[in-house]
Amino acid sequence: MFFNEAKRRELLVEFLYASALKKRFACYGHFYAWRVGAEEHACRSVLEIVDGQVDASDPNRLWERRADAVVVMMNPGSSRPLSGGWETEVRTYPEVNLKEKVLVLTQPDNTQYQVMRVAVACGWSHVRVLNLSDLRDPKSGSFLERVNALEDDSRGGLHSLFSVERSRECAVGLRRHLEPILVGWGQDMGLVPLAEQCIDRLDGAPMVGVESSIHPVLNAHPSPMLQRMKVAWLERMIEQLERV
Repeated sequence: MFFNEAKRRELLVEFLYASALKKRFACYGHFYAWRVGAEEHACRSVLEIVDGQVDASDPNRLWERRADAVVVMMNPGSSRPLSGGWETEVRTYPEVNLKEKVLVLTQPDNTQYQVMRVAVACGWSHVRVLNLSDLRDPKSGSFLERVNALEDDSRGGLHSLFSVERSRECAVGLRRHLEPILVGWGQDMGLVPLAEQCIDRLDGAPMVGVESSIHPVLNAHPSPMLQRMKVAWLERMIEQLERV
């Protein structure tokens, strides 16, 4: 993959000004309520990040496209829709229509800006973001508690796109042009079972991420608290992609 100094300079400028990224990219997510017994959980199954070169006049069709690249992260966090159209969708899984998803305009967050910065450097117009879990929860501790609580239910693992029951849906989401999959789900030891499940589902596909010293299947999150660490993650990710 070819990078030049002008692209690298552009990348750093874009890093400083997220407002420029918002003008360049739009985010569309599939939000739904997942019912387990009497409980419903707020979820997001996919995020499509596209620039002006991609026709998003009918956002629902983005799921049908082969993305330039696929990124796998922890969970949707604080991701939220900016418009309606999804509120009445309740899923029990695995009874889903694999070919269709209602995608609505979504408010980007700091993690997604990092993905956009990588896209700028690589010249990508369409990046698909998948997660180890669909559960929307901005607090990692609370998120992992919910994951653990669901383990006692026979269908409790279906919050993950990488579960065996959702393998066909996962295969659709993984269609991409860049062979390596970018990973950045973080370094919490509580994620190890979900990360191992994801890696099994990827079935040997090469992965690109910033490695962690904590555990072999964990990796650095794209958007740490400090800006200098965000820059460090970005530079290390780009260095690895230069060798692809």
